[in-house]
Amino acid sequence: MLDSINLADKTYEEILAEAIERIPMYTKEWTNFNVSDPGVTILQNFSMFTALMREKINEVPESVRFALLGMLGFTPGEYKASEIFLSAVDLDADLSFPPGEKFMAEDICFEAEDRVTLGAWGVKGLCCEKDGVIKDITYLRDGTLRSSAAVFGSPAAAGARFYVLFDDIPDNRDSLLLLIRIMGDERRNAFGDSDLSLVELKWQFFSEDGWTDADVIDETRGFLRNGLVKLSFDTSSKALCTVGGKQGYALRCILKSGQYDISPRLHSVTANVFKARQKDSRVTTTSLPGGETVFYGNRVGMNGYYTVFCDEDGSGVYRRYAPYDGGRLHGRFYEVTQEEGGVRIDFHPNYFGFGPVLREDAVRVIGCDSAAAEHLVLGRLMGCDDQVLPVHGFGHILPDDFCVLAEGKDESGVPFYRFALPGNTDAPDFCYRVVSNLPEIHVDNPGDMDGYLLHIASCAVTEGGRGNVRATTTFVPKFLSAEREEPLPQITNALQSKGGAAKESAEELRFRFLSDLREPAAAVTLADYEYIVKNTPGLCIHKVKAVAEPAGNLVRIAVKPRGEEAMPALSALYARIIDAHLDRKRMIGTRIELASPVYIPVDVRAVVYVKGYYENVRESIETYLRDALDGVSGETPFGTTISYNHLHKGLDALECVETLYEFSIAPRDWTSAKPDGPDIVLNDDTLCYAGDFLIEIR
Repeated sequence: MLDSINLADKTYEEILAEAIERIPMYTKEWTNFNVSDPGVTILQNFSMFTALMREKINEVPESVRFALLGMLGFTPGEYKASEIFLSAVDLDADLSFPPGEKFMAEDICFEAEDRVTLGAWGVKGLCCEKDGVIKDITYLRDGTLRSSAAVFGSPAAAGARFYVLFDDIPDNRDSLLLLIRIMGDERRNAFGDSDLSLVELKWQFFSEDGWTDADVIDETRGFLRNGLVKLSFDTSSKALCTVGGKQGYALRCILKSGQYDISPRLHSVTANVFKARQKDSRVTTTSLPGGETVFYGNRVGMNGYYTVFCDEDGSGVYRRYAPYDGGRLHGRFYEVTQEEGGVRIDFHPNYFGFGPVLREDAVRVIGCDSAAAEHLVLGRLMGCDDQVLPVHGFGHILPDDFCVLAEGKDESGVPFYRFALPGNTDAPDFCYRVVSNLPEIHVDNPGDMDGYLLHIASCAVTEGGRGNVRATTTFVPKFLSAEREEPLPQITNALQSKGGAAKESAEELRFRFLSDLREPAAAVTLADYEYIVKNTPGLCIHKVKAVAEPAGNLVRIAVKPRGEEAMPALSALYARIIDAHLDRKRMIGTRIELASPVYIPVDVRAVVYVKGYYENVRESIETYLRDALDGVSGETPFGTTISYNHLHKGLDALECVETLYEFSIAPRDWTSAKPDGPDIVLNDDTLCYAGDFLIEIR
């Protein structure tokens, strides 16, 4: 079932015919194979039973397939939300979005994690400097051109610098985000959990005291891939700077040390960006610090309903508060004052007698839209394991954005509340799982909450793979656009959003299981060594060849990286990274030797009679030979055999060739190759390329 063998691929007639054909293998006394024979009747019954059982086994439900794969440690992935970087163009004034704002791309919703402010400023100029020569690359600023520039030169050299100039940087910002887009990184292996860093960069900003170091979080891994660069510095000390004839507020990035395998090529730099996730928060819980006054401004609650809960003693148990209606003075009340962007909530504990403790998350406000308000009650815990509670009114739930509010009652019958996230595996505590595609929650352990009434405290839904929208998609702020009369500036994404996925089906989980089986976890065979080396995280590797020497318990591995040189060698840095990666997966006692490729030219001598009405004959012949002998940029593997007959037939088959009169091939260095009749067999660490051509055209 796991490897998808079709057990119902034979009909009843075929099964019966096979059974009758095998009778002589077991006995010579059975000679009557007609339907009148009782033995054949028995075979007919067994054949029909076999056909029916095979069909039933082929129809194993998904629940059984999930259970079988679960026994092997494979559980289906839940819904995932894609991530995207948004920015606005041509702003004439600052633009602020409160928490919970929804950015709509048609019917697909994206949300930022917190308040977002976009300023009426941006990138004014881009420059790069190498060996004292400054080059203006401002044309890359908006990323509309299909062009790029070697930001640290090609090849990149230590000391090279890259400048970003702004027309302004707001004084009230504690950090600055830059979205860096790189071209030509598609052949690099994914980084995964690797902390690989090939180079050391230093970011600085220009202040009143000159160039000053900035704290940086670099998701690009030193301009090796697209990503955010987050810079933190004191904007109050900013000063104007002139670079390459342009004046502005400047940042610069210096290549301090290291060695790029491929020099990075910058495609664009975008400031004023923020990260958003493809989700639609239907119910939200906002945590606020305790005190007499808090401010609540989440869009979800402000455009629907919100309820306030407070922790009064720091125990993690919350009580529900209600807006003061002017009646009795003593009770769990608060007063509301409408302000720009939200509401101010005043508790007045000295008057009402109750209020939140002074703690970071002592106040929690649950907000929801009007449609979700009808479906907040999940049901009551019955005190048994494996209880299933349906979640009505919601689609594809994001488990990471789900939270339950459990309502119990104290000895006097007054309700109290506890917040519970899914996946809590502590045995004595309440534990539940979210099944996002059904949707429902499975209670694995009610803990000490037997009889509690469960409510939804947070719930966000997603579109899964539909959220992977293309670049340059236009987004409309749902709430802000409805409030403003004048049109909003255009909000777009510079990169395609990625990461959105639906819950895995049984078939998708099976494919992941089979893929995991094929991916070696340890280096046992030579193919394992080659696969592991070629997929070393963060590196660009073209070809690998592993050869064993059993006598010395040694594995020799030739590695050809991708690089800017015509014939790239294995650098010491690459060798250290590959060796560290292999060391975690090699068999104990096995020695490993890494080697650079050996490149040898292959010379060709030929006398060719050509057809008189063809032009550029020599160019056509030499182009064919270069392609056929290209073991450097082509896919010809290490240690290949250069076939004399293959080259001869290919050359003779060219349309411009009448007759191939003479033809010979020879490597320039026989120490890296050996003859095999007319063929050339390269050593295991050797790649060939086209050498000299002595072609006589007749």
